[in-house]
Amino acid sequence: MHTRHENAIFHPSPEFFIQIGGATDFVCPGASFRLNTGDMCVIPRGLPHAETPIDLETAYGVLVVGQTFILEGSADSARRILSHPSVLWEKCARSIEWMRYLDDLAEHRSLPERDRSQFIRVLLDAFLIGVLHELGRQSNGVQDLEPPLVIEARKYVRIHLHESNLSVREIASALACTPDHLSRKFHQTVGMKLMAWIAQERISLAKNLLTETTHNVAEVAWAAGFNEPSYFIRIFKRYTGLTPRGYRVNLAHAVR
Repeated sequence: MHTRHENAIFHPSPEFFIQIGGATDFVCPGASFRLNTGDMCVIPRGLPHAETPIDLETAYGVLVVGQTFILEGSADSARRILSHPSVLWEKCARSIEWMRYLDDLAEHRSLPERDRSQFIRVLLDAFLIGVLHELGRQSNGVQDLEPPLVIEARKYVRIHLHESNLSVREIASALACTPDHLSRKFHQTVGMKLMAWIAQERISLAKNLLTETTHNVAEVAWAAGFNEPSYFIRIFKRYTGLTPRGYRVNLAHAVR
């Protein structure tokens, strides 16, 4: 858990998958499985996994619900998975609560076998009811005033925040615009450069991980998209005035 494996990624929060076409071959440390059309699965936080899209009677397609997004995945001719984010849980604390239902699923093995199926079903029902509630709430809410390009850039970044090589060029390519246009529009709208905002989001994620988990500094760095723990410590101190370890110690003292 929370370790690097070749061609595999892990996320700091769980993800819920629904296979809507074809299949996905998952490879995790020590195990592999296929998600067929109509199947659902939960990938726990921190679990390294590689995904291969498969066309069967229907073309590959998947819906993924994460802590800050819902996305639809498809595959290109090179069998690379393409993400199309559709909803962003912008600053929605409730979505974080719902993700904890997925975290609790890992406890099913501690129960008698006769109770496990019902335990899983109840937690998934609670999670999905929360998702449906938020979808309804957002559909009746105030329309976002930001330009669509900036909204989509924010979505893309939050989905790929763990990738240390995330760049303006990559984001612009995914959004079918030039890097200069994306940078200019983002700066005009948000008031800061895109890469500076990405660094800010990574520090925010790292602070949450230091608060809510017991992962060591290197694991937090990787989960937040920093390739080297030493670089992460330097950037974290620049933004917070504390080292990651110092930040965690201060939290512990505050709780007492």
